[in-house]
Parts: sequence; structure tokens; C-alpha cells
Amino acid sequence: MKYVVVLIILAAIAGLVYWRLRPYIRGALHFLGVLREMRRMSSGSPQRPGPERRPASGRAPDKLMRCASCGTWFPASRAAGSQYCSHACLERSADAPRRTHKSAS
Repeated sequence: MKYVVVLIILAAIAGLVYWRLRPYIRGALHFLGVLREMRRMSSGSPQRPGPERRPASGRAPDKLMRCASCGTWFPASRAAGSQYCSHACLERSADAPRRTHKSAS
């Protein structure tokens, strides 16, 4: 029973110490993150691509196209057919009855 009381007291002391040092621990973690980021930038090897970076292949990103069947936007390199986002949309549009548009004369 004595050991349980001692453990509870030690846990309470550790909790209070952590509570008081929390801002300093957060600051130290932030400082270490800045150092890690500076080291990553100085090595020249990007680990995580940001929105302004190009893809790993070095090419410009594909232009977006809109699927004629469902209206979803997708990269032009993934086009199934000429203007469809997937084979399912291509088949769905082939199975759908054709709509005739009246001319506005």
C-alpha cells in the first residue's frame, strides 16, 4: 500500500512539473522542427512536395478536363476515350439514349 501512495505522489509531482514546463517543451520542439527544416532545405532534397512544386517527373502538371458523362474534373493524362474520366462513364454514355438539341433559329 505504501508503494501505491508513493507512486501516486510521484505521478502528481511529474504531472505538475510537466504542466509548468509545457510551454518550454513546446518551444523546444518548434525549434527542433525549424532546425530540421533548415537542414532539409540546405541539402536540396525536398521530402514533401508543396503546392508550388512540380511533380517528381519534372513535367508541368496536366491540364484538367471535365467528364462529358458525370461532370467530374480529372487530369487529361487519365482520360479514358477522348473526354471521359473512366471506362464506366464511357460505357454509361454509350448506353444512354442520344439527346437531340433543337437549334435556336
